[in-house]
Amino acid sequence: MLHGKIDLNLFVVLMAVYQEGSITAAAQKLHLSQPAVSHALGRLRVKFDDALFIRHGRKMIPSAFCQKIMPQVSQSLNVLESTLTHNKSFDVREHKREIKLGFRDILESKFFPPLISDLSINTPNITINSRQVTRLEMEKALAHQELDIVIDVLTPTGPDINNTLVCEEHFSLICREGHPILEDLTLGNYAKASHALVSLRDSRVDLVDMALAKHGVMREFGLQCEHYFAAISVICQCDMILTMPHAYASQLKEKMPVRIRPLPFEVPLLPVHMYWHKQAEHDPLNNWMREKLMAIAAEVL
Repeated sequence: MLHGKIDLNLFVVLMAVYQEGSITAAAQKLHLSQPAVSHALGRLRVKFDDALFIRHGRKMIPSAFCQKIMPQVSQSLNVLESTLTHNKSFDVREHKREIKLGFRDILESKFFPPLISDLSINTPNITINSRQVTRLEMEKALAHQELDIVIDVLTPTGPDINNTLVCEEHFSLICREGHPILEDLTLGNYAKASHALVSLRDSRVDLVDMALAKHGVMREFGLQCEHYFAAISVICQCDMILTMPHAYASQLKEKMPVRIRPLPFEVPLLPVHMYWHKQAEHDPLNNWMREKLMAIAAEVL
């Protein structure tokens, strides 16, 4: 028996506010008035003796207690929903939604051509909003529904974040045509060259630097930026060199006057993972998009 015969509809309201981050948006989604949503939230606040949400600007940010219980609330609501719709298969065309992805430019260029072409033809009701997110910000963004799915290199996360391996990427050197290093690509000449580095602000040290450290070598950077296309546009016109994932380098070589060469030292493979919050584990739209992204990854990475 449920404690105090609590109205299960209150949890539907809780989930809507959690997903939308706004009482107004939750009310619109549930076709209720704002006072009705506020009243339902108030009843749950009394029941749990917790604020549940704290207003931050225009957003309703879930409390620590709210974040703790939402995976169970989400799973329970999905189970209840499935008992009513078990005879009806999921049809993505019946749902309209913006899916928020955490992709860096290197992944956008690989995933988006096939993904957006497919969505525009088959499911135009599903739209994509993509942005870069640092690894330090990723977990919070997934927990607060600011992002639905993130694809990035392997990084430590808490127990509320699920992940799966997408691929393992290797690195190559890329430089302008006619670069002197092409005639004698040794570790010594690599170390002496001026390097362009592409990284977000939280990822200054990477696998390449760690591999070089084993040889007692450090790189010197003439350019640090956040986008590979910008870095390659620079190295096409000077003697800087760039070390980057091979798959993206091969793609850019088709459009830019550059050469690709294997590195003159061993670098471990770079594991790339897909991340999503546990509360989205049974979300059919999130699951549908994860499967679609994994299928595309098998083709393009």
